Amino acid sequence: MQSTSEWNRRGLVLFLMLLVSIACCVTGHEPAFAEEKSTAETIPFKIEPPFAWNRTDKYVPPDFQAFFPDDKQAGAQLDQMIDGKLKVNSIDERLALIRRGLRNCSRHRTTLLGQVGNQYIWNRKEQDPRAIELMYHASASDDGEVAHSALYHGPTVVSDRSENLVRMLMEQYPGLDGQMQQRIAWGMRTYGDKEQTRMLLLKLLDDHKQLNDQTVGATLETWQAVFETDPPDMERFDDLGLWIVAFHRADVSATHPRAAEILREMVLKILRRHEDGLLEFVSRVDEGHETAVVLVKGLKLRKRLVDTLSKYSHVEIDFNELFTARILQTRRLNELARFLPEGSPQSHLPTYTRPPAEAKYAYESKEFVAPDYKSYFADDAEAGRQLDDAYANRLQLKMTDEELLELFRRGQRHSTHSPGIMFGWIFGALGWPRDPRLTEIFYQGLDPTGPPAVRKAALYYGFGLGTKKTKNVLQALYHVYMAPPFDDTTNRNMRRRILWGVRDHEDDKYYLSTLFAQALRKHDQLSDSMLQMVDMAYQQLTGSEPPNAEEYASRGVYLVICSGRPARTLEEAEQLVSRRLGKNEHVIHTQGLDEKGQKNVIVIVRGRAGLDWLIENLKTEPHLPIYFADLLTPELIERGKYFKGFEKYLPAKRPEEE
Repeated sequence: MQSTSEWNRRGLVLFLMLLVSIACCVTGHEPAFAEEKSTAETIPFKIEPPFAWNRTDKYVPPDFQAFFPDDKQAGAQLDQMIDGKLKVNSIDERLALIRRGLRNCSRHRTTLLGQVGNQYIWNRKEQDPRAIELMYHASASDDGEVAHSALYHGPTVVSDRSENLVRMLMEQYPGLDGQMQQRIAWGMRTYGDKEQTRMLLLKLLDDHKQLNDQTVGATLETWQAVFETDPPDMERFDDLGLWIVAFHRADVSATHPRAAEILREMVLKILRRHEDGLLEFVSRVDEGHETAVVLVKGLKLRKRLVDTLSKYSHVEIDFNELFTARILQTRRLNELARFLPEGSPQSHLPTYTRPPAEAKYAYESKEFVAPDYKSYFADDAEAGRQLDDAYANRLQLKMTDEELLELFRRGQRHSTHSPGIMFGWIFGALGWPRDPRLTEIFYQGLDPTGPPAVRKAALYYGFGLGTKKTKNVLQALYHVYMAPPFDDTTNRNMRRRILWGVRDHEDDKYYLSTLFAQALRKHDQLSDSMLQMVDMAYQQLTGSEPPNAEEYASRGVYLVICSGRPARTLEEAEQLVSRRLGKNEHVIHTQGLDEKGQKNVIVIVRGRAGLDWLIENLKTEPHLPIYFADLLTPELIERGKYFKGFEKYLPAKRPEEE
């Protein structure tokens, strides 16, 4: 059974954040490791100068294989240290053990590297060069998660940058995802001397003839992101690199018979007399638009193309990036593989196929067509086996996206893998552009009568922040939000994600808020738990109370746990709070609560109006901190060992709760 301190994290975060404006403070984490103690002992694989990341005599790239030995015994010792079963006395000893054991550590290596970064590098006034060296080499791991964690918590947030560190970041940049590329630029804007960073990037650009085009291109993109201007002498890079630009016209849909030809003619007109710099033109269907993908040679042509396209009000640039193997894979542009340097990794994603031009989808129909899990996803056991085989061989997949999507629709119900794994895989496997057949799969997965795990996975991967949502999608999300249960289950996570997913789109927020307002106008048809969730949604979407909030302000019963300090006994604590509150119509019950010697008081009040009044009362001086606040429900009483006997304070059940 959970203690009141365990209840804090759920109750206060979910409800008080919308009911009270509380000044938040950031508290420091407990150190991942103890402070250093001196030692004269010889330590195997101790990390000591010269460090590869900041040496000045030559460039030494990160080398995971050479830096981290294959030591199984050290891996077991590292596991013991993480579990607190092995004591280490100095930072040198700890970092050396991490170095020796990282390859064979059975615990979460990403978490361990995160602790190293947080303890010794990130936001530290004195950043430990030994820890930076460890993270520098770990960033070259073949394990993508290990490399990501090391880069995220280490080199990207080093303040006193060096030539080698900056060069390493620029060499890795082309193979990183967009989030990590942005973090590199963010780190340079946020930490360290910006003038020093400017000089280091300039030095790389001055030595551009010693570097490959992708590294120089990465340096130029980073410079632009950090300083929001071009570096000096840009003309020397006129012919440098391959660049990929995608755009669409709002007035040209994918159904237009000459859509691709119209876009191609635009590009040829802009690049007239420079056609030899146009290496390839292909098109895709994305969100119903014919989208041009143009590969050009050199920064000068890229700038000319982008600057001209940006002047047209009816043109939107979808992406504008340095051409790399990662871009080829995530954008599924296999036709462009011949332009990559020899030895570049090839894509394992399904081959792109154009979606059927005349296909109809429920998520974009003019009238609302509710998701129907059972009708859409076939009951086909053999297809489930085939889908699992495709997943097992996903790195050698020879299917087209059309074939994979149809297999997923037929086999998902009988896959042996969880919906989270399978929906996550199909989402990642199809990259850009967003196929309408994939959106339909996610949409049908939102059916509130279908499996909750499918609903959660479809929501998470299909309709997060930044995704385009039709009115049918928004209405389906509303029905997911309104679907029971209304207790503390993962459904609350789903509800928060629905609201989070529309936060940057005012029209979507408005449309959803009107649906919640309609439900609140019929609040007598909602249970107390459901009413609370709908009220919270409306407030989060609009930033204001519902117009008819007073009509249901007395609905429900709320339980609050507050401090009884400075009382020394439970009786004193209860009397202190009771005198403070007085005889008020909102207060139903007060009761002392002793948890591990801490004198607290449980207060039960009637309705949101009572909760608001109580919070304001306890905020006045002398301030009594609130540790927990939640709607009193049978589920809360069942889970809380201190709440037995509170059933008598529950309101009578409404017909829909019977």
